[in-house]
Amino acid sequence: MEHKKIGQVTDEVKEIFNIVLEASDIKVNKEGLRSHMLKRHHNDVIHHIEDLELILSNPDFVGVNPREKDASFEYVKRFDENVLVAIKLHKSGDFFYVPTMYRLQDYKLQSRIKSGRLRKLDKKSR
Repeated sequence: MEHKKIGQVTDEVKEIFNIVLEASDIKVNKEGLRSHMLKRHHNDVIHHIEDLELILSNPDFVGVNPREKDASFEYVKRFDENVLVAIKLHKSGDFFYVPTMYRLQDYKLQSRIKSGRLRKLDKKSR
C-alpha cells in the first residue's frame, strides 16, 4: 500500500485546535481511497480525489472529529457540493493519511460551524 505525500497539516491548523504533534505530512493511497469510497457508496464525490491537493492546501473550513481518540482533522471545500476530506494520524505517528472523503450536506455543514466543530480559515494568512 503506497502512500504518496499530497499536503501538510499547517501549524496554523494545529494551533487553532491546540494540537501539538511533530507529524504534519498528509499522505494518500489513491487506489485504496477509491476502493473504500466505492464500497461506502461515496460515488458522488469520487471525482474529487483528483482535487485532494487543492482541498488540503485551500480548504474553506477545517475541524476536528470529536469521536476520534487520536489526532484527526476534517477539511471541507465547497464545490457544487461540500466535500469533506478526513485526515487521521497514521498508527506509526509519523504522518497523517486520508481514510475517506464524502459529500457533507449543507445543513450538517451549518450545524458543525455553529457548534464550533468546523471553523472558517482566514484566507489572508495562507
